[in-house]
Amino acid sequence: MGDISAEATIAGPPAQAASPARQTSQHAYFALVAGAAFGLYWFSSYMLLARGATMYFGVDTDGYTEFAQGDVLRRMVTTYDLDRIIRFHLTTATLAVTWMKILDPLTRWIAPIYLLKALFSLIGAAGVWAAMAAFASVMPRRYVIFFGIVYAVSFSVWYFSSIQESKIVSGTLAAIYIATYLRLRTEWTTRRAVFLTGVLLLACMNEMVAGFLVVIPVVDLLVQRGLDWRHGWWIAAHALVGPLAFVILEGFARAFLTPGQHPEGASHFSMLIYYVSQAYHGPDMLYLFVLNWLFYSMAAPTPVPPLWAPPGFFEPALTNYFSSPASAVLAVLFIGTILASVLTRRRAQRPGNLTGIALGLLAYSLVRGTFFFVFDPPEPLLFSSSVTLAHMLMFGMLFAAANFPGKRTVLAAFAVLLFATNQAFIIGW
Repeated sequence: MGDISAEATIAGPPAQAASPARQTSQHAYFALVAGAAFGLYWFSSYMLLARGATMYFGVDTDGYTEFAQGDVLRRMVTTYDLDRIIRFHLTTATLAVTWMKILDPLTRWIAPIYLLKALFSLIGAAGVWAAMAAFASVMPRRYVIFFGIVYAVSFSVWYFSSIQESKIVSGTLAAIYIATYLRLRTEWTTRRAVFLTGVLLLACMNEMVAGFLVVIPVVDLLVQRGLDWRHGWWIAAHALVGPLAFVILEGFARAFLTPGQHPEGASHFSMLIYYVSQAYHGPDMLYLFVLNWLFYSMAAPTPVPPLWAPPGFFEPALTNYFSSPASAVLAVLFIGTILASVLTRRRAQRPGNLTGIALGLLAYSLVRGTFFFVFDPPEPLLFSSSVTLAHMLMFGMLFAAANFPGKRTVLAAFAVLLFATNQAFIIGW
């Protein structure tokens, strides 16, 4: 694993080496890509709605539509969808209520549902900015924009940024957490550690399993220093955020919401028991889960809405990538890039510099994936946007350490082909 750190380590931490002028230029590029992503996501939200394609993969889009109707605080005790969302995704609910209240004057010209969709597009764009900041911490700057574009048009990020759902809020908070930690691990400050903890609290209050993000700094510390409590005490305190968020969410639900009648929405423990007790965990389900977790989350395997049973899910077959020219070339290019990166990797100059973070990201994906395979194995794509950046960072570190010609051309081609593949599903052109 030490080999993956070569080129990024030789280049040095970008945030430290950059001059103020260069940092300003970098931020301008970040803003340009994030702004373009927002426009793409908001436009895509119109296209998905027009095509009736907003209810795939087990999403609860209809429930989040309730936030466009207004008067949420009064209706949350009588509307099951609102009750359930506020009970389990308080961060998203708070953002939606606040956003619609602030933009209420615009409803004279723009339908409330499209204003609501704009919020999730904006959150998705913020995640793109955070992802680029993360890429800038582990690879040369000449690759960062390309990886940022690939992240922006990856399937789970693009789709969930174009519908009203809490999943892109979770994905963006995960991206901000990872980007902040990558900066913190090289430039530790109390202020940055407090910010990281605040991000984790918001993430856990939007989705309790966001607490798995703590695995990243824990594994990184163990790889770099072993059981060094002198440097790792803050992580132990940091990890208490998960239990704190659980107490806040359950306390809020008991104080302001009516007791849930269905076990699927009564409490966190009730929901966990309900889903696990009826889940199927056979080898065919594991295969479906892995395909969605690793591949479908990046690129849609078919250019048309899925019809596989249950309705709204992709068929578990990698050969479907060869159903269209764009996705077929994309698959071949990806395999070729992986092979070239492995076979031409440089020898690390400072072994271990990025090994800890790579193993931390891998552990985070494995722990989160294991939980959701046990909890809700048929719907992995629904929870995949929170690991998209982790997967891309691991690939990016391997790619950055490789030594083969035309790497930026390869990235540009990958971005174009990924856009073509996913737009065929999302936009339908």
